[in-house]
Formats: sequence, C-alpha cells, structure tokens
Amino acid sequence: GSIIGAGARKPARAWIAVPGEGLAAAEAPVVSALLAAGCDHVIAHPMPVLAQELLATLQKVLRRDVFGLEKYLTWSADVRSYTLEDALDRDAAVAELAREVVMFGLPDRVSSMVSVIADELLANAVYRAPIDAAGVRLHAGTPRDQGRPLTGRDAVTLRWATDARYLALEVRDRWGSIDPAACARRLAAAHSTEGGMGLPLAYACCNQLVVDHAPGALTEVIALLDVRYKPTELGRSASYHVFSGEAPP
Repeated sequence: GSIIGAGARKPARAWIAVPGEGLAAAEAPVVSALLAAGCDHVIAHPMPVLAQELLATLQKVLRRDVFGLEKYLTWSADVRSYTLEDALDRDAAVAELAREVVMFGLPDRVSSMVSVIADELLANAVYRAPIDAAGVRLHAGTPRDQGRPLTGRDAVTLRWATDARYLALEVRDRWGSIDPAACARRLAAAHSTEGGMGLPLAYACCNQLVVDHAPGALTEVIALLDVRYKPTELGRSASYHVFSGEAPP
C-alpha cells in the first residue's frame, strides 16, 4: 500500500511492500506488474529482509538524504573505492573488485555475480550517461575497446563494501541523466532491447537495485546482494527503489 512520510514535500508515487503468502517472497509476475506500473518502491522479499529494507527506505525519504551505500550497511563496513580515469579502466576495476570480494572470504558465486553487476553498471555510467543539450547520448555507439579520458563530468566512481549481511556495490556518474521510469519499464520487460541490457542484467543478479538521482547532476545506482541466504531462499525477483534528492557537495 501507499505510505506518506511525515515532513516529505509530497507523497511518494508508490511505496509497495509485496510479501507472498505468509513469510514467502513475492511472485515474480507481481513484481513485474508493479515495475511496469511505475512504482517507485517495490519490496519483493519475505521477513525479516522485508523489514530491514523497508526501514532503510523510510529513513532515506524522511531524512531527505538519499545518496551513499553506507545507508544499507552497519557502521563497521570498510568501504573500498575506485575512480576510473579512462574508459578502458573498466576491466581492471572489475577484476580488482572480484579479487577483493574473494579476499574478504565471500563465495566465488558472489564474486561472479558482483563482477557482472559492476561491469554492466560501469558500462552504463561510461557510455550511456553523458548527454548533449538535446538529450542525445554522446557515447552510446562508441566502441568498447576505445580509450577516453574520464575527467570532469565524465568521471565515474565505483564503491563497494560488505558487513556480512549485505554486499553493496555503488556506481556514480555526474550527469544525472537516468530516467527511472524508463528503467523500471525495462526491468519489467527484460527481453526488451530498448536502452540495452545492462540494467536488467544487473537487476537479475542482485537482491535489491536502488537508483538515486539528482537530475542533471548525479546518478548513483546501488546493487545489494544478501550474502546470508542462498538465492533460492529469497524472492525470484529483486526489489527496486527510486529516490530523488540533492547531490552531495
């Protein structure tokens, strides 16, 4: 159902918690239907994951502070950060991330999923985020083996951390050109090739996908993997959240 946060400037378009029967996860068709309808918040997992996720969502909206993977982790999490200096740095960043995930003692399965997610989110940030004054995506057709300095607004950062509950992966670009409604439609119809398969593939590999954006200034996509459970113990579809706020200084 819908929830209106006290002190919010306006009601969220939709806050949806979608548990299944009892403590079961939501059915995938239900999640897809809510995404297609343009809901901002779709929570797909059973208790106790549902309660943790809903609390983080409420805190972000009530505090009007939406950016940063730290909001999903405990205070002790060690955040690692990479700044890509060139478009060709993407492979090296993904390889280093995969190595560090294994070094932290997480299973190879998690490392593989995180590598796929990071590669897709970085590709979106490097090649699809930059736009011109008319909204044309400047580098959408650029060959992926072609170098390009990532300076100024083209700068892309990758951050990740784990607190033994979640592994959180965050990718930021400084264009703020993402269209969250279009993203939700793509996730609901993952077979569509509109805008490429990067975001749907990342969504399919994680348990929660979060889009934080300051239009024209910053896009941050956070993917969360719950490392406490086997994939079969959670919902077959990931949760999805969209937040809009002011870019941090």
